[in-house]
Amino acid sequence: MNTQKTSKLRRITWSLAGALAALLLLALLVAGNAVATSAGAGTFNTLPNAAPRWRAEAAEQRGAVQAGPAAVHPSALTWHIEFVDAPSRFRDMTDRSLRLDAAGHPHIGYGENHLYYAWHDGTAWHIQMVDSAGWVGRFASLALDGAGNPHISYYDETNKDLKYASYDGSSWHIQTVDTTGDVGRYTSLALDASGHPHISYYDYDNGALKYASYDGLAWHIETVDSDWRAGQYTSLALDAAGHPHISYYESFWEDLLYAYYDGLSWQIETVDEDGEVGLYTSLALDGAGHPHISYYDQTNGNLKYASYDGSTWNIETPDSAYDVGRSTSLALDSAGHPHISYFDYDNNRLVYAFYDGSNWETEWLDLVGDDGPYSSLALDGAGHPHISYSNAYDPLLLKCASFNGTSWDIQTVDTAGSVGRDTSLALDGAGYPHISYEGNGDLKYASYDGSSWHIQTVDVAGDVGAYTSLRLDGSGHPHISYYDNTNYDLKYAYYDGLAWYTETVDSAESVGEYTSLALDGAGHPHISYYDYTHVDLKYASFNGASWDIQTVDAAGSVGWYTSLALDGAGHPHISYYDITNHDLKYAYHDGSAWHIETVDSAGDVGWYTSLALDGSGHPHISYYDWTNQDLKYAYHDGSAWHIETVDSAGDVGRYNTSLALDASGRPHISYLDFTNKDLKYAFYDGSGWQIQTVDSAGEVGEHNSLALDASGQPHISYYDGTFGDAGNLKYAWGETVTLRFIYLPLVLRNR
Repeated sequence: MNTQKTSKLRRITWSLAGALAALLLLALLVAGNAVATSAGAGTFNTLPNAAPRWRAEAAEQRGAVQAGPAAVHPSALTWHIEFVDAPSRFRDMTDRSLRLDAAGHPHIGYGENHLYYAWHDGTAWHIQMVDSAGWVGRFASLALDGAGNPHISYYDETNKDLKYASYDGSSWHIQTVDTTGDVGRYTSLALDASGHPHISYYDYDNGALKYASYDGLAWHIETVDSDWRAGQYTSLALDAAGHPHISYYESFWEDLLYAYYDGLSWQIETVDEDGEVGLYTSLALDGAGHPHISYYDQTNGNLKYASYDGSTWNIETPDSAYDVGRSTSLALDSAGHPHISYFDYDNNRLVYAFYDGSNWETEWLDLVGDDGPYSSLALDGAGHPHISYSNAYDPLLLKCASFNGTSWDIQTVDTAGSVGRDTSLALDGAGYPHISYEGNGDLKYASYDGSSWHIQTVDVAGDVGAYTSLRLDGSGHPHISYYDNTNYDLKYAYYDGLAWYTETVDSAESVGEYTSLALDGAGHPHISYYDYTHVDLKYASFNGASWDIQTVDAAGSVGWYTSLALDGAGHPHISYYDITNHDLKYAYHDGSAWHIETVDSAGDVGWYTSLALDGSGHPHISYYDWTNQDLKYAYHDGSAWHIETVDSAGDVGRYNTSLALDASGRPHISYLDFTNKDLKYAFYDGSGWQIQTVDSAGEVGEHNSLALDASGQPHISYYDGTFGDAGNLKYAWGETVTLRFIYLPLVLRNR
């Protein structure tokens, strides 16, 4: 009886527990349209079905609500984050960064801030970001498989790991090969007959040469040489049996070494020990499998070349003019004759040397500028050389020189730089983002068409593009106000559907900083800005025929951080900072005269203002409180100003705020968390402020600009300064996820 009662009770309990579990499982989150954005590619094309250049990874993260009351059925935002324009930063390319495909077209792996891949299709260069992780891509070595697909080994400087990326014809696959200590510098990659990768590299912690190979199932890692800090400047080649051969430098004794696997064990030889020799090695095997090595003699500043004839090593000095021989790269032609690219340090020149069977011939290449470091050489089917290399000055260029049998063709493949400051964002009728920004001293513009990003350089006349402000007209065409830092002028650019037009609006001494643009009903531009010479707030408006320029406020030093909006009658309203009194000010024109008010004077307030007008034409302003390092918000209800502190967690709101109002007139603000170097977003839900961290990957969030789409979902452009002088433009958009609960009846069955 007791047993039966216990079993029956257990069955009831289990049924109850199961039902409750089912109820909990069925209280599901149904997320509408929770799909990752497909946005991405810049003007560079990509491999078929491959990730676009700047859209290597679109991060998705749920915004964490940090403040404000909880709703009964709260909505959350899933943020989608992508790189829009991310100029590469690169160095330490290896002797095997360049490879040629079957058609003789060059392919290059390179990087430092990210890993990049460039290839030429016979007509133009194309560039992809392969690995968007931060601080990866140094010591890149590239190989092409039988299908022409690229494989790249490289160093992860953040985690001190060896990484490997491979393309399968449709997508990239990234693996971390070795994580034991600081490993992965001086990589060299080769593929065997099965297309499996083999990599030589340096173990910095142990001062050792390491070798990794993949057999189709797993990676196998071994230490080849651990004596006397061996393993820098590795260069790897596979013989006909698939056995590895490696040239490298032993830094303790300062010698050139060579290791090979004979099928049973590793054999190691000292090739050259005459002085400090063996840096920048490059290895090639001839038809008999004999090794040939180019390298640098640091003692004498010479290029050296060693070849093995089957019994002895023969060592030559092909070039001893000046300090030559760094960054060597070696290839053998069909006759087994060596061709070497290298750097002339004294003259900052790329040099190419080849042996014609009797003598060594050398020539300087690319006499424009200082060029030559990090060279990589390959020979095409006709034996003609192709060389990738960088220059030795700013801006850093990745270049490729190709010989056609008669002359050299030199092209710039990629340009390092910094973009993404002073962003301004607008959405078109379809909700697609358009962004103006400064990049490398130029005015740039990025637009998304529903499938890819298109990037244009609008103005390159001098140092231009600071303080951009973007608006779209009724046809969706962009209009941009910006500052000319070369001539200290206010400029304006617009696109008419066919071409860009630029003009100088105000050139009276030094004017044009802190611009803000608005378009009236006729599509005519209106601009607020700062007059540096007279320390005044100015306003320019175009009437269809000419510009009318006015001084709005000249009381003291005023006019920083202007933000302009037009009301329903087309009258201007401007928020700005009073430098003299450290106050937030607001000016508006009523159709007859300007009226000026001080909105907030409690401390040093009014930095980085952003203004929006609600449906009644009442002003709303976000701004920074320098005294308390807080984000603040002020609005006028038709009778009086009301001021709130939105976020006071750390130093927040510095280096600009951006405000937008939704259909209900509720404020949304993007801003920088300066303490944590994060991008943050705050919105008012009718009861309280909700605050989210949008992006915390590195140092992000400066120069942000916010817009709301027709559904009230936020879109933000901003600057990623993680990589120092290689800044990136990023874009984030939030997707509302509504929580819907399904309630089912609880049914208990007694068995």
